[in-house]
Amino acid sequence: MSSAHKERIIPALVRLMPFFLLAILSTWLVSGNIFFWDTVQLGAKHATFFYDNNFSVWMLPDDADSGHIPAFGIYLALCWSIFGKSLAVSHFAMLPFILGIIWQSYLLIQKFISPEFRLPALVVFLADPTLLAQSTLVSPDIPLIFLFLTGLNALLSGKKYLVMTAVFGLALVSMRGMMAAFALLLIDLVYSLTFTDLKQLLVQLIKKALIYSPALLVFVAYNLYHYRVKGWIGYHEDSPWAECFQRVGIGGVFYNTGILAWRMLDFGRVFLWGASLLIIWAYCKKSFANRIARQLLVIFILTLASLSVSFLLYKNLSGHRYLLPAILMFSMFTIYLVTEILTGNKIKYILLTILTLGLLSGNLWIYPRHIAQGWDASLAHLPYYGLREKIMQHLAGQEIEVSDVASVFPNNMEFRYLDLSDNRQQHPTLDINTSQYILYSNVFNDVSDEELVILDRDFLILKEVKKAGIYFRIYHRNK
Repeated sequence: MSSAHKERIIPALVRLMPFFLLAILSTWLVSGNIFFWDTVQLGAKHATFFYDNNFSVWMLPDDADSGHIPAFGIYLALCWSIFGKSLAVSHFAMLPFILGIIWQSYLLIQKFISPEFRLPALVVFLADPTLLAQSTLVSPDIPLIFLFLTGLNALLSGKKYLVMTAVFGLALVSMRGMMAAFALLLIDLVYSLTFTDLKQLLVQLIKKALIYSPALLVFVAYNLYHYRVKGWIGYHEDSPWAECFQRVGIGGVFYNTGILAWRMLDFGRVFLWGASLLIIWAYCKKSFANRIARQLLVIFILTLASLSVSFLLYKNLSGHRYLLPAILMFSMFTIYLVTEILTGNKIKYILLTILTLGLLSGNLWIYPRHIAQGWDASLAHLPYYGLREKIMQHLAGQEIEVSDVASVFPNNMEFRYLDLSDNRQQHPTLDINTSQYILYSNVFNDVSDEELVILDRDFLILKEVKKAGIYFRIYHRNK
């Protein structure tokens, strides 16, 4: 590393030290939390399989196989092999990627934002509730975001080998990682191709192919091998998540479009949209004449387009985290409008503060129980862990067997996949017509409105614990 490069890096690291320390503290505070929602499948189950088999088998069983390259589970199992199998090790395995996200976010902001506004801009960028929520989980979306930001920064800086590395990493994370890699490819093509003559264009395309082909090759090779061994790609008819991959008709596409719009506005992001639209309206000519503003808008549109294909075409691939790269790119676009298009430093600082508080308020948004909420998409889920522990202690105190108490995802998984113990106990899956005891929380989205009506009508609440809008209830059938 050159001395000039060190002179740029070291002051930046010093400025970011409060962010790094906060990330370390936050990881320590959540390090005892059990696996939650999709991380049970994508983290605990995958890693447990590789760990228990001492990495001797590389193809997951069908009930755990999500169809994509299981690199995240392998990484987690390797961490357990080195440091011990525990919740704390699992959470701290995410820390390098979280610190990397902070660093790459700052590098991105450096490219577009004036020096005096870079730190408040970084606060707004990192305050997104879904990014914060995923940072408290053992989630593959954390390395995905790190690699996407790394790839984008490398692309904008002309570092082709780093782009290649980031895109290759995205291919290993998941199929959605490949969609994020495709977004980078589109951005690269839009902003780097020149059309002076056909020969030059062909040379440029060959150079691009050399950068992106390693990721494509490993992705295709794995899926071909997977198909040869198992006979399916992505999912199979008996898959626990097969329903999610049901194609929707034109009406379903319109419905999913509405859900996508909601996801982009949800959890405080409506403040971003409000601010950006107001600035564009007030400074219309200046906004569209600004080259960087147009560039950031195109980056957002291309990222959203790449990630929304599966979101729109399938029945239940509509989680907030699926859109997180696009959400962050729109945040970057809005931050640029506020700091570089809007006039008056005082109003800029005021608006950045409002945006930060608005986004943080999204962690307090809790919908009525008849509206399915993305509980892994904001910090609203944090009371869940302590409440579950209390309700389990109550069951044990009342000598009610776990096998007698029905529940639903994610609480009906074997306990060893939740807390990494050797406990193979498991709640039976809820059957509203036959279950006598039911353990229910408003964090569970897999209880239908009809089943909620029956719960209220035919069951008594034996015990309730609640905190900050989240509750657990033990129901018993009213004979």
